[in-house]
Amino acid sequence: MSPKIPVLPLNYLCLKVISNQLIYALSDEEGKYYEVVEKYLTGATYEVLQDLLKIVLSSVNLDASIRFGCLWVLLREDVRKLDTGIFPQFYYDKILRTIMLKGKRLQQLNLKGVWVRDYPALLSKLIRNLKCLRTLVAPHMVDDDVIDAIMTLKKLTVLDISGEACYTVGGIRKLKSDTIRVLDIGDFGKVDLCQEETSGYELVAEVIENLPNLISLRIYSFTGSALLLLHRRNPNFKTKLKYLHDTGTTLDIMESIITLCPCLENVHLDRAEPGVVEKLSKLRKLNTLKLTRANMEEVLRYIRVSGAQLQALTLNHNKSVSLDMS
Repeated sequence: MSPKIPVLPLNYLCLKVISNQLIYALSDEEGKYYEVVEKYLTGATYEVLQDLLKIVLSSVNLDASIRFGCLWVLLREDVRKLDTGIFPQFYYDKILRTIMLKGKRLQQLNLKGVWVRDYPALLSKLIRNLKCLRTLVAPHMVDDDVIDAIMTLKKLTVLDISGEACYTVGGIRKLKSDTIRVLDIGDFGKVDLCQEETSGYELVAEVIENLPNLISLRIYSFTGSALLLLHRRNPNFKTKLKYLHDTGTTLDIMESIITLCPCLENVHLDRAEPGVVEKLSKLRKLNTLKLTRANMEEVLRYIRVSGAQLQALTLNHNKSVSLDMS
């Protein structure tokens, strides 16, 4: 066997065989084998069902009716993780109702691929029903009522409400939690979170204050400006952030980042002003760095001083500029 074509794991090969047989059994439109298959899988562990769901629901070339049939048969109350995959609009209502009925103990739900923003009442009802949920991925589909429902989840630690969502400033201000540690919000390159004015740095600053255990603020790319506002308002304020993304970072913003975020391990800076990159040496826990359109001479000076502490360095720079890392 060529080293370029490694042998696939046995468990994966077994799952592929079972999933193919499952797809064949459930491929009739009448669903006459649903009960037979459900009974056959009664003794299967929830891990096996999760893996089968992952394989089938990610098969975008498979007819949607077959994928939905597999979702109905495989989703059992003890299943903990579910990624719905991509479905046409006809199935959105059915998928939400199926999860509500059969997925009550889900700990992780990824709705990316189903555009359920047109079903806010049903989505809110579903979320309120999932008391064990720890991770919710629902980009482009959340409004203020859905945020109210999300705030009833007492175990939630990871939340993705990024993209062109329908929430307002008032809705975002309700986002208060001691358990949320990872938040995806906003859109790449956009200052404002909502369509309303004053929904940019000021609102993000409030979000950071309202989520005291937040360690990662992803997608939003102007976090440094929000931290600058917080620093000016309260110089003694500290965050638990380990990751942030900032654009157009100034020296004042960098000082605020250093002061407010002593736990930072991962930083992405886009078009930082001169002098900013060298100040990264003050972040003692930094091990992962991504720089976009940075001054290469300044980057090299930083690497000579603090490069040993980095485990990963990503440079998105102008291809016309040579970079000697020797």
